[in-house]
Amino acid sequence: MFIGHYSAAFAAKRAAPSLPLPLLFVACQIIDIFWGSFVLLGIEKLRIVPGFNASNDLDLYYMPYTHSLSSALVWSFGAALLCWLATPGSTARLRTAIVIGVTVSSHWTLDLLVHVPDLPLWFDSMKVGLGWWNYRTFALLLELALLWLAIAFCLPAAGAARTKYLVFGAVMSGVQVFSLLHQPPEAASVAQQLLMTYFALSVAAWWIERKSRAVSA
Repeated sequence: MFIGHYSAAFAAKRAAPSLPLPLLFVACQIIDIFWGSFVLLGIEKLRIVPGFNASNDLDLYYMPYTHSLSSALVWSFGAALLCWLATPGSTARLRTAIVIGVTVSSHWTLDLLVHVPDLPLWFDSMKVGLGWWNYRTFALLLELALLWLAIAFCLPAAGAARTKYLVFGAVMSGVQVFSLLHQPPEAASVAQQLLMTYFALSVAAWWIERKSRAVSA
């Protein structure tokens, strides 16, 4: 899953409006951010296999540190703990920590829907995945539906940024379609492209919130 992961960020923004949207964008993709970095460092592995599934050519055969259920739980707890430690005295301290933890953990849950059985339950063993990537059109529509349902859910908390959220959603939908039609031919290029996209979307989310605060002021 790609753009569909951001549905968790928009839903979390409604649940905890005080949390910055760019922080939630990082939280929902932090597992993939580390995955891309680990691939470039040679710690985790993928290979390009043409026609591996109907949606992409990615054989994600070794990613125990980021995409196992056990590691995802560690990432989620760690993110929640960091949020807890970073907000002493906040009346919403527990709520925001839980929201951050759930946002991080949503990554593995959403991946479970589309991945072929390459998600380990423990380290690199007992791999699972429902394989909905094998249904190309359905998988695309699922990602877009998750994104737009979450944006609609989030709009009451968007304030002056409502229109920007809708435009941003349209741009993100375009990114999803482009990623489906254009896939890099090398493993390192895949990781680099995804990392650059995660960074660009987080910067865009920051810009939207910054402009919205300026309008409100």
